[in-house]
Amino acid sequence: MASDSDVQVTYAVGDYNVEGSQNTPARLRVSRAVYDQPNFDTTYGLCAPGPPLTPWDDIKRIARKKWRRKKATSGRCDRVCMYNVMVKWFPIIDWLGKYKWREYLVTDVIAGLTVGVLNVPQGMAYALLAHCPPVTGLYTSFFPIIVYLLMGTSRQCSMGTFSIISMMTSKSVNEFAPELMKVYNETGFNDTSSLKFHNDQFSQIQVASTLALIAGVWQLLFGLLGFGGLCVYLSDQLVQGFTCGAAFHVFTSQLKNVFAIPGLEEQYGIFKIGKTYKEFFQRIGGTHPATVIVALLCMVVLVVIKIGINDNRRLMKKLRGIPIPAELLIVIGSTVASYLMNLGGTYNVETVKVIPQGLPPFTSPDFSLVWKLLPDSISNAIVGLAITVTLGMLFASKHGYTIDPNQEFKAQGIGNIFSCWFRCFPQGASVARSAVQNDVGGKTQIVSVVQCIIVLIVMLFLGRYLQPLPKPALGAIVMVSVFHLLAQVVQLRRLWKLSLVDWSIFLVVFLGVLILDVDVGLGIGVGWAIMTIMLRLQKPKVGPLGRLPGTDIYRRTDVYRTATEVPGVKIVRVDAPIYFANVAYIKQRLYALADIQNLIQKHQEDHPKAPDGVPGIPDDATNYAYSLHLQLGEDRNAREEALEFGSRFGGSTISMEELFTSSKGLVVRTQSNDREDDEENLPVRHLIIDCSEICFIDVTGVGFLKVCKAECESVGVELLLACTNKPVRDILALCGAMEHIKDYQLFVTVHDAVLYAVNAQKFKNALADRDRKTNPTVDEENGIMNQGFGGRRLDNLVEEDEETASVKFGKSDSSDDILRSP
Repeated sequence: MASDSDVQVTYAVGDYNVEGSQNTPARLRVSRAVYDQPNFDTTYGLCAPGPPLTPWDDIKRIARKKWRRKKATSGRCDRVCMYNVMVKWFPIIDWLGKYKWREYLVTDVIAGLTVGVLNVPQGMAYALLAHCPPVTGLYTSFFPIIVYLLMGTSRQCSMGTFSIISMMTSKSVNEFAPELMKVYNETGFNDTSSLKFHNDQFSQIQVASTLALIAGVWQLLFGLLGFGGLCVYLSDQLVQGFTCGAAFHVFTSQLKNVFAIPGLEEQYGIFKIGKTYKEFFQRIGGTHPATVIVALLCMVVLVVIKIGINDNRRLMKKLRGIPIPAELLIVIGSTVASYLMNLGGTYNVETVKVIPQGLPPFTSPDFSLVWKLLPDSISNAIVGLAITVTLGMLFASKHGYTIDPNQEFKAQGIGNIFSCWFRCFPQGASVARSAVQNDVGGKTQIVSVVQCIIVLIVMLFLGRYLQPLPKPALGAIVMVSVFHLLAQVVQLRRLWKLSLVDWSIFLVVFLGVLILDVDVGLGIGVGWAIMTIMLRLQKPKVGPLGRLPGTDIYRRTDVYRTATEVPGVKIVRVDAPIYFANVAYIKQRLYALADIQNLIQKHQEDHPKAPDGVPGIPDDATNYAYSLHLQLGEDRNAREEALEFGSRFGGSTISMEELFTSSKGLVVRTQSNDREDDEENLPVRHLIIDCSEICFIDVTGVGFLKVCKAECESVGVELLLACTNKPVRDILALCGAMEHIKDYQLFVTVHDAVLYAVNAQKFKNALADRDRKTNPTVDEENGIMNQGFGGRRLDNLVEEDEETASVKFGKSDSSDDILRSP
């Protein structure tokens, strides 16, 4: 009985037969015709045959298709249609019906209690960071969460106040609130609501709520226009570098609350951090000792609990994964201590003082500030969306579900628009609270319901008990909350070992935010991230390919040692789209690798009749290919690579007889021993461009291919394209390139093109020997291309000499009969 290791395995998939054994690599045996692109499309049925559509015709086709679809569904909106629309706007309708009450409810309630307890002190602290009354942080921790509960698609994001958003809000508040307060004082305006804020606090609230309104409109507009796809440009390194740099701004903004230095003003604009620390060290002698002691004690307790206990896995296992609410303990402890010790009266420690009790009244934002806040609102909206969507994608990938970025945009936008009427400032997803919600075991947004109940209880009943709360305690909470964001700076060391491009993105946005300002640094970071893509596409990888022995696989000769080039055939792969920014570089690399430029110079020296350039270049090819005339310098690397990898293993090429051995005798063997001896030194007669990595090509790129085809043809080199996709072939046809690059010069695979090239060279040699015996003249007018052929084209010779060749190029019955392993 045969053992398992000796069992022979045979697979039959379509036209492919795979034979082998389980303990050795399976072998693939393929029998098919050699296809050029037109024959392949005809054989296997191209879905959209005929001439390609122009861009305008394609737009009309898409519009008609959408119109027919809309017309078919219009007037027949049944219950299913209405349900789908409602679910699209309010995902809670879908997931609440599928909620696993027994499995999820307990963990969601525990997570809600934990996050809710954390949300109260953080909300008040971040309101102080936004230069708004502390109670507005509670409002912002309540109203936007209700909207996100109904419309959000992320299950773990904790919405509400966030340090970076609050810090960006403070810039607008400090800039426009004094001016608005002056207007209120001059007009005799007073807050007539039950809360009765003073004009200075009410002006701060009005600026912040108006900013929330405009930011929400931007976010809703982005969602309706489908800008969610642009989130792909916000890479992880970009977000990490931005949040790390912004965390330094958040930390610095609390120096005034922690040290209570008189006259220490808030700085804004570029070089803000440098100006702040310069003034800080100049005035450090005025530090208030009692305030610093309170802040330091709170920071020590927070660090011990959050880092020493909550971040300790062994201790957390004993606590069953439920973190200790350090912020809540600080709020309760500092409030009790302040009340018992009278920190505000005896030691002059600044406290929260007044916290209005109850829900905020419906208040209209100040629309006179709309145009003034428009620039700040854009950056505020983008940052909020970027952080929320990034966190959502992180948790979605971890828990195996998907989020809709456009719906996230709409949810956050409507949340800001709704909450601005209740005296809230801009909100977003909190990194710290979201991480806690995930770690504690929160499964759905039921967590938001629980935390809203806790915040509501504080607003309605417990607000007055928090009036002795010291402000340095809130400052300590803010400072410690960004420690994990500050720690992201160590990512620079890891990225340096992984990717120089990602390292540069992190560094540029980090330094831009840190040195300049938050919004300026973010713009610079996004610009640099896009620039890195352009730079990589501007100078793509362009390298020679060789055949792996015994296969029809072609790989880079500088990557695989056994990859060998075919004599007389240069195969080059371009690993990028061809467009206006890289055509000059690609042409330079391509001509250097195939030695085309030297052939052109030699041709011009031998034919001085054409001083203006190489004849035969179509006029329309140069209309858009201006960048082809850029002088980029000599590409010595390409020549050195060709020499290095071409001679590393003795013979740089595999002989034609090894590549091309036929039992049927495709061509008549020449009897010239000299040609066989010089086979490895054959000049390039075919240039094959592997287009498998070219996803698109623009008009300038098409002009480059036209020029390349004409210049190669003038020096006796035939240009072949392999692995072109349909969009590339369509643009070639639309731009008239198919008048120069014929259909039979497009091939399905590189191997098909190589077989065509080898057939052509052998056939040319056979005809050259025959013509040399009968007519030894050379057509000087046409040069190398027509030597020994009497000016006739190769494809015509194939038709005329079928007795000489047993098959036509590109139409053999079996590639097994054409290619055999050496």
